[in-house]
Amino acid sequence: MAVSVTHPGVYVEETYSLGMSVQSRPTAVTAFVGDFAGVPTGGVRVNDWANFAKLGNADGGAGADTGLGPVLKSYFQNGGGYCYLVSTAGSALTEALEALTALGDVTIVAAPGLWDQGAQTAGEWARALTGWAAENKAMAILHTDRDHTADQAATAVDAWNLDQYARGCAAVYLPWLKPGADAEPIAPSGAVAGAWTTLDNARGVWKAPANITLHGIDSPLHPTTDAVQGAHRNLNFIRTFPDRGTLIWGARTLLDADEWRYIPIRRLANTVERDIQQALRLVVFESNTTPTWEMVRSAVDNYLHSLWRQGALMGKTPREAYFVQVGQGVTMTQDDIAAGRLIVKAGLAALRPAEFIILEFTQEMTQS
Repeated sequence: MAVSVTHPGVYVEETYSLGMSVQSRPTAVTAFVGDFAGVPTGGVRVNDWANFAKLGNADGGAGADTGLGPVLKSYFQNGGGYCYLVSTAGSALTEALEALTALGDVTIVAAPGLWDQGAQTAGEWARALTGWAAENKAMAILHTDRDHTADQAATAVDAWNLDQYARGCAAVYLPWLKPGADAEPIAPSGAVAGAWTTLDNARGVWKAPANITLHGIDSPLHPTTDAVQGAHRNLNFIRTFPDRGTLIWGARTLLDADEWRYIPIRRLANTVERDIQQALRLVVFESNTTPTWEMVRSAVDNYLHSLWRQGALMGKTPREAYFVQVGQGVTMTQDDIAAGRLIVKAGLAALRPAEFIILEFTQEMTQS
């Protein structure tokens, strides 16, 4: 109600509007987990390579030239943004995972020293990291051991015995990389995470993170052939091609199922779920009635429409690209409403990468 102004003075008019929108949050925030001396268990944010080098000089253990240093350097060389270091030095892995959750914005988790303590520990870490990723709408970038052949890598990954759902939240890369002629080989997880960040910023989280040139890398430690890669489709190889340099040549998760086979589909779904979930916190304790439902539907629809316009979804029209449903008799029963449950359903027509490009040629023969 408008305030009636009758004389000089201070007047108060109360207004209230529950506006709602779904905001896009960062899609590529990486946390590196490992036994990093001098790094607190709760995690430390690193904004760039200079920031890390200064940290390494100060703590006496996270040196820029040894251990984590070369891996993190490859991360920043390939476009990585701010990231976190979370240490298990003097603490259990479970504490480090709790720290990841507390950070709140981590979407990618990697362990450069995954194989430092042997195959059994690598398996324990792989299960823990992929389990955390699955629970927190994130992805785990994993890698094989330094001298693994493709067959050995596949056997080792199978031995991890990952949960079926968690396999869709993990991507494995091989081989290790040579950053220079005289440099020690490094795990590929840093360079890959940096490349993911670059691609997200340039194209979007829905673009397959493959066919990307890696910077600061001389070559893979071991060469790979088409036949070898064809026999291990759920492993993502890093390969060198003539006149093109060293490329990420694969975009698959460890789950060989249509829904979550490809990294960009899983990551897009994670992103949408995180963004919508964050927005819906605004309506907790609001009336579970038609006005609230319409506000939610409109906000989610606008968000998905924006993704479609950016090219994240298939379909010539919004109707073909996505749907949003909410309401009594649609997504909720009267019992749901009485129990305080507001249920929203959203469907996406996600883009699948053109992994196999097939050319067909027909030669017309001249008739005599």
